[in-house]
Amino acid sequence: MCEMAEDLQRVFLWGAPRSMSTAFLKCLSYVDGIQIVNQPYASAHFVGPFAERSLPNPNDQISRKIVAEYDRVRNECERSDVRGIAPSVMTHQWIRDHLLEAPYPDKKVLLCRDQAQYLHGRYDILPQGFKYSFLIRHPCKLFLSLKKYLTATFGDFPDLRALPPLAVPSGYGIKELFDLVEYVRENIDPQPTIVDADDLLQDPAGILAAYCARMGMPYSSKLLSWEAGDDITSSWIMSREVSVSSSSQGFYKRAFESQRFEKPTPVPDLGSLPEDVRECAQFSMEYYQSLYSQRITPSTN
Repeated sequence: MCEMAEDLQRVFLWGAPRSMSTAFLKCLSYVDGIQIVNQPYASAHFVGPFAERSLPNPNDQISRKIVAEYDRVRNECERSDVRGIAPSVMTHQWIRDHLLEAPYPDKKVLLCRDQAQYLHGRYDILPQGFKYSFLIRHPCKLFLSLKKYLTATFGDFPDLRALPPLAVPSGYGIKELFDLVEYVRENIDPQPTIVDADDLLQDPAGILAAYCARMGMPYSSKLLSWEAGDDITSSWIMSREVSVSSSSQGFYKRAFESQRFEKPTPVPDLGSLPEDVRECAQFSMEYYQSLYSQRITPSTN
């Protein structure tokens, strides 16, 4: 295990699918002296040496499409001309020892963004010396966005709840995030930093200033606007799987096109949502509300 630099601030940013974490990550890429590590645990989950190989349901067209797409991504990752870390090394232990606990002598901040479901509860293999932060989003908005994205990617499907874990985790992402927060609270930091996406959109300056103060990162007004496009990601450390998926599936598209945080839209009425979106939101609401009650505000120091 590499010896960690004493003066490097190490930060985790954990989110759930469609929680606006990519836009937040793009914003934080402009913090002075920062190094971004993007979704290493997701890469281990999908293409690492111990990745699960899902078999498609022969009677389910959407299941076949989803598995075929991830098989295509895995095959693309084998090409040496694809930018990023090779899948063959992406284990939890390698991520800890050679990526997140590695020295970064020319950097002031190391920030790793990922999603809790890709840990599979392996909290014992998390690296040392990190401050933890979590990004949450109202479940009605999150699952409506998730269904729109999956429909655009794989075509119409009847029910979010029937999709394989390869596309939708068993706890819908929010339960897994809640479980990680509880582990951090009990074992690492009794007051982990939680940011609500709509709060960030409503008051970017206030939330960013409070967040940076909590994370030990320098804040400046240049975090409030940025150039459209993905040029900033050339400095991100990520696997070939993330590079291939982001270019072919478009799940970063809206975040990369952004130039600032726009005002939040109203939370949709629960009764107006499709049944599957509504039930996913209802399942997740108690976890979201618990986390929301502990979120930071502009006055948080």
